[in-house]
Amino acid sequence: MIKVIPNPVSVSVLSDDTFEYSDSEIKREFEAHPQEGYRLTIGPEGIKSYASTERGHIYAQRTLEQLKASGKLPHIEIVDFPKYPFRGYMLDTCRHFFTIEEIKKQILAMSKIKLNVFHWHLTEDQGWRIQIDKYPKLTEVGSKRKGTRGDNVPVEGFYTKNEIRDVVNYAASLGIDVMPEIDIPGHFSAAIAAYPYLSCDGNETQVKDSFGIHEDVCCAGKEIAQEFLRGVLDEVIDLFPFKYIHLGGDEALRTKWLNCKDCQKTMDEAGLKDEDELQAYFMEKIATYAEEKGKTVLNWNDGMVASNVGKNIVVHFWNENGKNKEAALRHINGGHKGVISPFFSYYLDYPYGMTPLKKTFKYSHLEEGFNDNNILGLEAPLWTEFVADIEKVEYMTYPRLLVVAEKAWGENDLEYSDFLARTDAILNIFDSIGINYAKISEVNPRGFKKIHSLFVFLKRMWHPSVLESLERVKRNKKMLKTKYKV
Repeated sequence: MIKVIPNPVSVSVLSDDTFEYSDSEIKREFEAHPQEGYRLTIGPEGIKSYASTERGHIYAQRTLEQLKASGKLPHIEIVDFPKYPFRGYMLDTCRHFFTIEEIKKQILAMSKIKLNVFHWHLTEDQGWRIQIDKYPKLTEVGSKRKGTRGDNVPVEGFYTKNEIRDVVNYAASLGIDVMPEIDIPGHFSAAIAAYPYLSCDGNETQVKDSFGIHEDVCCAGKEIAQEFLRGVLDEVIDLFPFKYIHLGGDEALRTKWLNCKDCQKTMDEAGLKDEDELQAYFMEKIATYAEEKGKTVLNWNDGMVASNVGKNIVVHFWNENGKNKEAALRHINGGHKGVISPFFSYYLDYPYGMTPLKKTFKYSHLEEGFNDNNILGLEAPLWTEFVADIEKVEYMTYPRLLVVAEKAWGENDLEYSDFLARTDAILNIFDSIGINYAKISEVNPRGFKKIHSLFVFLKRMWHPSVLESLERVKRNKKMLKTKYKV
């Protein structure tokens, strides 16, 4: 057995001979293969990489690196290609801010396991992190908050256009596309703090210093809000050549919309039956604009429960509860494309006591009933409400992200023990680039260790603002029940 993550599609061991070639001795040749596929041969004649694209050659190199990290090179032929075209990792740089070098390090680690999409979460209630020339207050005001949950330690920072281009170019050199996320209509407080007219009531607000779900959302009825979003998208699209752009859509409370004359007027004029349809109508307009610019929009699935969701929007499945999951199944099985990121298995910011490595390994979206023909791929997100530094980011990410890379790459029904046996080489590579991964002995805690893991997390999570967030959600539900008498 060769120790490579993700597991190659086809491996032929040609003899018991071994070799000690250097990386520089690899020879590249053109050969017809799938978009990201390759053939790698190692033998008496040397190392040869066959591919039809640069990315295919990069993946051959990544396989070679893991083979070398395992010891002497075997006499072997590998034919390999990915199952899904979208294999992603998301990093939230809004709740906590990370430097360009820290981000590049994560992109380098991603490339080692053949992931090809870095999902860069750039806007939130707690900070706007991307330079937009047309709207300078987004960074002058929106990139700064007075503290975090009352600690009075200021947090600020944003990425300039030159820094973003640098990251995009660096990622491209490693075979990775960068997908930005501009979160709308919810998680929009930082933008409203900069430009209050974007909200329903026009009232001033602050960049939030607490987490959870807030009521400040983009007004779905004002044309000036759509104008703002188009202006932002123009500049974002110019920075990111990848064909996909994420526009959030999650956790948007209806509290403000219910009392907004502009939103209610839009609903009446467009014949929309409720605020779920209003969100779909709102998002379809901006998604159509993005499509005219050559982009396809992704939305989180809890913002796509309405029946009038546009077919041009990709469903990003994360919320596994009730109507949200039902809507994701309905849309994806009905023809929408989808990306799979289940909260209870692929979310990386939760402790190993809650989401152990085995749990991540066992998850299958096929068992959930999704039509695999419409699945673009898999992604593991890491939100940073409670992950304040890059060492913690890496500890929470790895080795769980190895599982997602494995499942996104190929068809396999291998056992967990087989997966573990192949992790040695990639972890040695991670050691060489300074990745602070969790040890295998730490990722499936049981008994007291599991309880302790959960206790530490819950203690850190707890704050009076948690109850305030729950009250906002409760108030939102009550208002909707009153309006629709359900």
